[in-house]
Amino acid sequence: MVSWFKKLLRESAVALGIIRRPELVGVLVGDHPLPDALESGKVYIVGGPGYQKWAVFRCPKHEDEIIQLSLMQNRRPRWSITLDFLDRPTIHPSVRQLDGAFAHFWVKSGRIEWCSDTGHGLSVLRDTGRVK
Repeated sequence: MVSWFKKLLRESAVALGIIRRPELVGVLVGDHPLPDALESGKVYIVGGPGYQKWAVFRCPKHEDEIIQLSLMQNRRPRWSITLDFLDRPTIHPSVRQLDGAFAHFWVKSGRIEWCSDTGHGLSVLRDTGRVK
């Protein structure tokens, strides 16, 4: 379906109160986007028909940071991403940055669900006994 039509449907559903405004929307791209081209609120899914290689987006906590998640089946760690009818992404498992912003969150239907350890480095968590 044409992306402008999906955007119109998504915005209409938000305006009518049917869905909450997504914080992230998915965009399929053939090539890895340049950092300056990354728009906030968009997850760029790099790949082609039948395969996905990367999910690239600006960190929702600190937009200067760029998050790149491997979607390739033969790599570890790896994530999976699905887009619903309105291009709202769901990413599994959670996204956890081990440096920089130390952001830790889930992406579900385009919404960000923050984890309680966001903003804390592993050394801080170890000192408090909260690392498993």
